[in-house]
Amino acid sequence: MAVIRIFLLVGLLQGTWALVYVNPNMKSFSYAIKNGFIHANVEKTLYEHDSGQPGVITEQWFTGTRAMNQDTRIRIYIDGEMEASLDFNLFLAHGLGFPERDDLGNIPWGTRRIAHSADGGIYNTIRIPFSKSFRVTATDPDSNSFWYIIRGVENYPVVLGDLILPPHTKLRLYKNEDVYMKPMEFLRLAQVKNSAGALFMVTLVANSSNLVFLEGCMRSYIDDSNRTTWLSSGTEDFFLSAYYFDKGLYHLDNAGLTYLDKNGSGLVSAYKFFENDPLLFTKSFELWWRCSDRDFSRDKLHGCPNTWPDPTPPRSEQFFTKYSSMKEKIYSKEEPSLRGKPSKFAGKEGFFTNDSITLKEKMAMTGNSFLFDSGILQPTTVTTYTWVYEW
Repeated sequence: MAVIRIFLLVGLLQGTWALVYVNPNMKSFSYAIKNGFIHANVEKTLYEHDSGQPGVITEQWFTGTRAMNQDTRIRIYIDGEMEASLDFNLFLAHGLGFPERDDLGNIPWGTRRIAHSADGGIYNTIRIPFSKSFRVTATDPDSNSFWYIIRGVENYPVVLGDLILPPHTKLRLYKNEDVYMKPMEFLRLAQVKNSAGALFMVTLVANSSNLVFLEGCMRSYIDDSNRTTWLSSGTEDFFLSAYYFDKGLYHLDNAGLTYLDKNGSGLVSAYKFFENDPLLFTKSFELWWRCSDRDFSRDKLHGCPNTWPDPTPPRSEQFFTKYSSMKEKIYSKEEPSLRGKPSKFAGKEGFFTNDSITLKEKMAMTGNSFLFDSGILQPTTVTTYTWVYEW
């Protein structure tokens, strides 16, 4: 009976986790740099792997003396690329959108995939696949010392949660950097054409004068459908929090908030992983965010659903393809059906409150014209990193 229980347990685990069986072709590789030195604005190779075998990078660790920080650029050239398909800011890739000094009071923290474990010590276990080779480089605006570790396994599959991805899978990064957005404006975070794949990670960094931009819903369009796949009822909801992140910072495996300043401003840095709730597509994928939002009762064309079944219309064929020419119409202050109706709140004074729940309720009940005219809806500068596995 005990043996049967063991077999049942193993079977259950195999159904829960993508267990990878060892084969004789698997081979680990690892390298470390001690007291390395990087010259200002000179791209430096940290490691190069060219065995001709496929594999996966499994871990990278970075630290330095005024290097390997929020100003460091990392590039990973996959399979002989002349232009790196993975080209990123080191801190943004780890969910951090502000200088290291702003995170020192929170460290050490760590999750399954990213961590900030010491002053300057940052690492990740993001699985980066390659077919035959790769090269990792760093560029920094200052000349400084650094330390670095990289590890991986040849002939090892890419595992996303409990899914083993196809052997030709690539990891792609889609970026928006310092985009100035008007209230109610849309921003495309990723667009994938003629490929199957899975969303892996989203990082959003936003800077505004308040947190009202967090009303924006995340939406996606999968496999050429014009029906919206709604991913959240607001921005903080997408990152698995609520009420404008009213409980502060958190660093969890599925999502986290690494920076928040709501004392007279709206500064946010957050990340979300899609390992335990895979978002899959077979031929195309688009991910969009809106700078603040209304529900369907107040925005019949572009608002978020407020009931089930989904009352929102499908997007028109031209909405996003001709989006720039439609902006002025989208940004009209209020739908005609709401014009002339007095707001429950007579002025901006007293609108904002330290009680995030009350503020959310005020936003839900207030008309668009008051929000625009009183200056409550403010522009926001946004940076996003969206990582997608494609095959």
